Amino acid sequence: MKSMLIVAFFAVLIAFYQNSNDSINSYNESLRTNKASLFLNYTSAFDTYYLTNSSANGDVTNKVTLPTWLPANSSVKMYVSSGYGYVFMPLESGVLSEVMKATDNSALVGVTDSSAIKTISGTIAKPAFIPPGYIVYVR
Repeated sequence: MKSMLIVAFFAVLIAFYQNSNDSINSYNESLRTNKASLFLNYTSAFDTYYLTNSSANGDVTNKVTLPTWLPANSSVKMYVSSGYGYVFMPLESGVLSEVMKATDNSALVGVTDSSAIKTISGTIAKPAFIPPGYIVYVR
């Protein structure tokens, strides 16, 4: 009888931890999806700005009008340099794959290392203002 209670206790304990682990995985997936959505919404707002401000140059992060429903995020930066536009933020686990999924593997999205932006279509020279280890949208 005592051994049955111990087995039942461990069965309940295992079920609890399994459900807890599933909840954590679901929460982490939600965070990745939200970060990817945030990044893509910033790129959309940047595109609108870029198309109407052809002479823009430098850091335009505070000049781009974001939708009122989009939370401001100081880790997302927007620059224009030599006619190219860049939206970038620190790379977090799983966010790039979510962005690539949402954009059907866009060649305009990549990741930086110390010298380049690596996209699925090749390597682009990285401007000095973008640190390594960032996800980047190039316009």
